[in-house]
Amino acid sequence: MKINFFEEYPTEENMAKLDLVDWEATILVAAPSLKEFESIRTTYRQKYSHITFGWWPTIPGSYWVSCFANPSDLDRLFSEITSKVQEETLPLLIDLELPIKKSLYAINFLNMHKNKKKINSFFNSAPDFNLKIYTAEYPTPNNLFLRLWRFFGISPLFSFKHTKLVMYYSSMGIKSLGKSIWSKVSQFEKKFASMNQSRVGFGLGTIAIGVLGDEPILSPEDLYKDLCWAQESGIKEVFVFRLGGLNESYISKIKKI
Repeated sequence: MKINFFEEYPTEENMAKLDLVDWEATILVAAPSLKEFESIRTTYRQKYSHITFGWWPTIPGSYWVSCFANPSDLDRLFSEITSKVQEETLPLLIDLELPIKKSLYAINFLNMHKNKKKINSFFNSAPDFNLKIYTAEYPTPNNLFLRLWRFFGISPLFSFKHTKLVMYYSSMGIKSLGKSIWSKVSQFEKKFASMNQSRVGFGLGTIAIGVLGDEPILSPEDLYKDLCWAQESGIKEVFVFRLGGLNESYISKIKKI
């Protein structure tokens, strides 16, 4: 199982944690534009030749991609991504979460269907531009919630050529849902991944604070448990959120996998 990383804040300090990663890995780097991502990749790819750099685009207002995002923001994003065919395969994370700004639910309620079509159209065209699409998706305890995520366009069908990264952030899940419900999430997602091993991966963590500002930190021991759990499902790769939290304690657990 390949162990990769997200990095939401690609500062010099956070990116220096790649010194600890001595295996071939992919890092998905957040940036508001393709130009900014390419600048970051150019800065670090020579020193870290064993690392594959991918882009995690963020957009104004909603930050993440969903049918409640502003249509103009989605248009700009997809136009930029498809402005050229990538010379080498570009890993691209489409973070399918509901907007940070709750006012966008009301503002874009009538744009839901149109936005969902925009997102689906992009997924259909992505392979033509040499893009390897990952989708960050909410975890779910059952098929009912999975159908709800699909209704909102934040859990695309497997008919698109993408890899689902279920955000199995146990530190957040246990805190917000409780151990009982999180146990059902664990059971459902492990079974779902086992049935779709080549199309599903997991986001694990969190080992550093993100944009929400209050993400609980997973201990090295609990990260190891989650890595073992993911490995037992038979999936090919996981992404740990996020690189900036990496230290020798986490590395010692990762290298036991």
